[in-house]
This record gives sequence, C-alpha cells and structure tokens, in this order.
Amino acid sequence: MKAYLQNGNFSEIKAIDDVHCIHITQEVRDRCADNYCGFYGKNYMCPPSVGDLEYYQKLILTYQKGLIFSKIYALKNKYDHQGMVNSGLEFRDAIQKINKAAKAENRDCLFFTAGTCSICETCAILSQEPCRFPDETMPSLEASGIDVVTLSRDLGMNYNNGPNKVTYFGLVLYQD
Repeated sequence: MKAYLQNGNFSEIKAIDDVHCIHITQEVRDRCADNYCGFYGKNYMCPPSVGDLEYYQKLILTYQKGLIFSKIYALKNKYDHQGMVNSGLEFRDAIQKINKAAKAENRDCLFFTAGTCSICETCAILSQEPCRFPDETMPSLEASGIDVVTLSRDLGMNYNNGPNKVTYFGLVLYQD
C-alpha cells in the first residue's frame, strides 16, 4: 500500500502493524456534533448519517495493517480560512485518486480522510436522494470517531507543524 502513497508527496507516512492501536472514542465523534464545519447532518459522510462507532470499530478490525499519512500546507496567516479549505480539498482529491488506483487493481483497502466528502458540490442527502457515488466516498477520521491526535503522536508524527501551517491526516487500512 505504501507504494500508492509515495506519489502523493505526503509529509509523513507511518505504518500501523496492529489495527488495535486505532482508538475510536465518542469524544472525537462528539466534536462533529459541534458543527464547526457546517456539515453535520448535511453530508452522507458526516454524522449522524455516516454510521455509528460500533460499526467502525468492527470494520477496522477486519483489516490487518494500516498507514497513517499527513501533508503540511502553508497558509498566508492563521486567519487564512480559504487557504485551509483549498488545502483540504487538495488533500482529499489526492486521496481520492489513490483510492481509485488501488480499487482499480482490486486492492482490499479502506481509506479515511480529513473533513467531509466533497465529491459532489451538493450532497444528495439535502434532497433526500441516495448517495450518488457510494463506492467512491470516504469517511473522515473524526466522523468515524478515530482519535487521530493520539494515533499520530503514538507513532511519532508531528500533529502541529507551527504557525501559518495546517496539517491534514489520512488513513488507509489494508490486508497484508
């Protein structure tokens, strides 16, 4: 799986040899309900529609290994909201391309990304239609309740990379 990530120009990539080290907590999931991003209940890949924590706990344990990866983006200043949004979209697009390449080669893998799904300009949930691209969507780490702060720190990754920078994290789980 690491070969797929090599071309993504990620800042850090760390191996997860035991998926049991991935902690899912209600506290992380509850941050989504604070709705700082504005997508709570407005996207199929966000709570409450994305699935419950028990689902993700079971799903993660069906995989043997994983890779957590990050990418650091420069911002104009700490108030550069548009820079953060654009960086997040770029990050998710890069993961989407890797996900498609892996699936095209029939790799059994599961990707998690940062932030909400952005495949569609307007999510079908808003018009009460089914998801238009269910095979391409990826849940976020936070929506799945994954404690990315603890996981990244446990693996020796930099979570905060200084002023005027934003760091996004992704995760891929796969079979050996």
